[in-house]
Amino acid sequence: MLHLIRICVGAFVVGFFAMGCAGSSSMDGTPRAFRSNLGTATLYDFNQKTRAILAKYQFVVVRFESTTDLTFYETEWKPRYPFQDEIDQGIEEARTRITIQATPRTRAAMGSDLNTVRFEAENQVRFRNGMDWHFVEMSDMLKAYLREVADDLATEFRSNIRRY
Repeated sequence: MLHLIRICVGAFVVGFFAMGCAGSSSMDGTPRAFRSNLGTATLYDFNQKTRAILAKYQFVVVRFESTTDLTFYETEWKPRYPFQDEIDQGIEEARTRITIQATPRTRAAMGSDLNTVRFEAENQVRFRNGMDWHFVEMSDMLKAYLREVADDLATEFRSNIRRY
């Protein structure tokens, strides 16, 4: 009887962890989002350069929040022409949204912060004769475009004198 209880408890624990792993992999390992660590920036530089780069790529900020623990920008969904490799998959319309966030890395005595900056982009598409937007795995051409945007911003953070 004790052996049967151990088997049941063991099966429950294994099943519980298996469900947890499946859930977490779909949340963290999803191909729907493009993520990039952009390095560090002061809060002043983060705000100035983020606005400039988003404007350069014609993304419109719809949400900005700043607390002591997090500052972030979120853009509206920007409609765009599908890339050729998306067209080849039957995609007729596409749109992209970017979120850029800064979290404090250190806090200096004079109140000047150095922040770790992260970039995330999401993409939705409509297929031929479809009405609904879908999250799908990002195409290679879209990833290259998003890498360009992220790299442009990271270069801005690295190449300028830090302003506090």
